[in-house]
Amino acid sequence: MQYLLRMNPSNRVRELRKKAGLSQLQLANLAGISQPAVSQIENDTRPLTIDWMRTIARIIGCTPADLLSSEDNPDRLDDTERSLVDDYRHATEPQREMVRRVAAPIPDHAQRNSDAA
Repeated sequence: MQYLLRMNPSNRVRELRKKAGLSQLQLANLAGISQPAVSQIENDTRPLTIDWMRTIARIIGCTPADLLSSEDNPDRLDDTERSLVDDYRHATEPQREMVRRVAAPIPDHAQRNSDAA
């Protein structure tokens, strides 16, 4: 079988695995698959199914959607954005109201899209 190595894979498994400090073998052992299977997923020679996305995401500490490329998930949050969302979710209602007041001057997404059209 010939393997096609892509310079820009359609998923972020390799990037996020390395960020989590795991080798392919460690991820494979934790996921219950072989190291070659992890390599194949990272190189787009084996499909990244929803079930594998759930398993891998749980192991490396991200959401399944984070494993998708920017092209497939353009609204993905970066670390700073995710931290802000997490902080907001754990805030008290008065703290949330303060955040909403601070953010009010920022044009909403729908308005920016209609202005661009």
